[in-house]
Amino acid sequence: VSPRLNPPAIGAIEERLHDLNLQRSGALPGDLLTFYHPDTLRELCALREHWIGKAAGPDPVDGWIRMTATNRLTGHSPGFFSVYTLPPNQAVTVKRQRLINEKRGQTPEYRDVRKLILRKSKSLLKDVTDADRLSGRRYGPGVNLGVGSADRLDHMADESVALVVTSPPFLNVVQYATDNWLRCWFNGIDSGQIPIWNFRSVADWQAAMARVFTELRRVLKPGGHVAFEVGEVKNGKVKLEDHVIPAGIAAGLRPDLVLINAQEFTKTANCWGIDNLTKGTNTNRIVLLRKD
Repeated sequence: VSPRLNPPAIGAIEERLHDLNLQRSGALPGDLLTFYHPDTLRELCALREHWIGKAAGPDPVDGWIRMTATNRLTGHSPGFFSVYTLPPNQAVTVKRQRLINEKRGQTPEYRDVRKLILRKSKSLLKDVTDADRLSGRRYGPGVNLGVGSADRLDHMADESVALVVTSPPFLNVVQYATDNWLRCWFNGIDSGQIPIWNFRSVADWQAAMARVFTELRRVLKPGGHVAFEVGEVKNGKVKLEDHVIPAGIAAGLRPDLVLINAQEFTKTANCWGIDNLTKGTNTNRIVLLRKD
């Protein structure tokens, strides 16, 4: 989020990429050669080592490059660093990637890390104006970015927020640590040290949401709202708004409405062979709650 609040000029990104030393000697992590050409992996390892271990956080240009590179780690087009894989926002296991490579008869080709980061940066920044950058510099320093559990917002004062827009962990569907193992490796994060919520029963999920709503009510101003986006699970048998609303009421919030948006699946879902109205989440369901 932080790099998006202060996007650098494309010239500064190009200059930094040119100055980075992406030459690296020594052994490479062998399993990752399932995804990457050796020269691509060598560049990624050098880029990874550029910011891991730094005492201070990255400057805006480094932060932007890091964000963009993290987004390009795996995908199903030549715009990503990896060989063809599925999907772009989740990293399959090494074992699964080997099966994909074998089935497709593919081996990782060299991808120029600098070139792909610059290309993606140009795409992301093409509509950013000088006025946008000025606005970011003006308001960015006042933004409070925090990391922590949603039921313990210790960095936020009572009655300080007018609107909360959020979406909770899916119920026993998404394995967040597993899906992000490659991004964690690239950024030097041990997901095992992060208490990531993963609920298997509706009752446990609902109890956790009640704790979240209690904390959200504390930070909300009177008249403030929570927009809480969920979906249906268990092949549509469980509509999570039916469990969100009682949890919100128990925390002292008043439900105003439920907005249901039916959707066609994106190309990411189609990559998994999922057809609309048969598997997965077919609707977005937004519960709007108010603090009186």
